[in-house]
Amino acid sequence: MPPLPLIAKIAIAMTVINTWVIFEETIVDRHGLWRYMPYYRVGLFCVWDAAVLAVTLLLLLVSVARSRRRSAPTPSTTPPLPLIGKIAIAMTFLITLVIFFVWPGVLLRVCF
Repeated sequence: MPPLPLIAKIAIAMTVINTWVIFEETIVDRHGLWRYMPYYRVGLFCVWDAAVLAVTLLLLLVSVARSRRRSAPTPSTTPPLPLIGKIAIAMTFLITLVIFFVWPGVLLRVCF
């Protein structure tokens, strides 16, 4: 299987972070699961958010480093991304913008 382009790997990482944000807003905050999560702060950036962000970025960096190490001696042979892949990546970035700028409280949680 050919390696994924960097933009696809970034889109996958953003999807994981978006999934955490939606899970946190719709399940944890609304159903009171935060009472069973130590160090969780409702409506604020907390240790749980930092952990998800750190693990996601670490996995992305490991994936990028591994693919660069493998393809270092030879030129890149990554095939062009099909149209459906480009559409999926564009939708991922659009959904991220909607979550951060339209979903109530998400941007405030990260900034303050």
